[in-house]
Amino acid sequence: MKKFLACLFILAVFTGAVFYIGWTQFRVKPDTMGVVVSKTSGVDSKPVLNGVFAWHWQFLLPTNATLKIFQIKPVSLQKTVNGTLPSGEAYASIYGAQGLFDYSFTFDILLTLSPEAVVELMQQNKVTDDKDLTEYLEGAAATLAQKAANYILSRAEGNSSFRPESLKREEILRGIQIYKDFPEIDVSVFAITSSKLPDYNMYKKISNMQPDELNPSYKYGSEALQAEQEEAEMPEVL
Repeated sequence: MKKFLACLFILAVFTGAVFYIGWTQFRVKPDTMGVVVSKTSGVDSKPVLNGVFAWHWQFLLPTNATLKIFQIKPVSLQKTVNGTLPSGEAYASIYGAQGLFDYSFTFDILLTLSPEAVVELMQQNKVTDDKDLTEYLEGAAATLAQKAANYILSRAEGNSSFRPESLKREEILRGIQIYKDFPEIDVSVFAITSSKLPDYNMYKKISNMQPDELNPSYKYGSEALQAEQEEAEMPEVL
């Protein structure tokens, strides 16, 4: 009887040890998730979530498996895109209109990823750890901001009354076609917090001028350019 109880005790201890070694859920804290990566199975397709039971046999083999922990909180980022229209610096230098053809946009962006999306990124070798994921989201936000700036400029070029702040999140996301580059990312916030548009009317006038007219001594020099700007800015009197 004693031998039986001893064997039963040893079996219970062994079973408990096996269970504990393979139990992965307890290692995952709130607001985080885990991905099991093993030499035998690669990246496990099911994420490990806090509060959801998970057990993986891969941990029973010494040095075979690791649990990669990722933050899954929404990531808030601010990106600024600025620049000058093609040849804008040259035009501005010739006609003394510094900054007239510059643009600048600042965006507040809030990105989230589902646990399943994180697993997919790991399977595609786009991220390997939480640091990689942060850098990936930073890069995604920068790319989206640049695409949004290009979209805004294309809208403003043909519409002098266009105001970037009038764009809503859904319209921006449709315009930049986020699903093509980052289908796994959910953009909860995409807001334009500040903007500066170039003077497209003046830019078109100068860019359509003949080569001999592109001379600071020509009658369409800086003084004439300034006069046209002031005239364009004067309110219409009825």
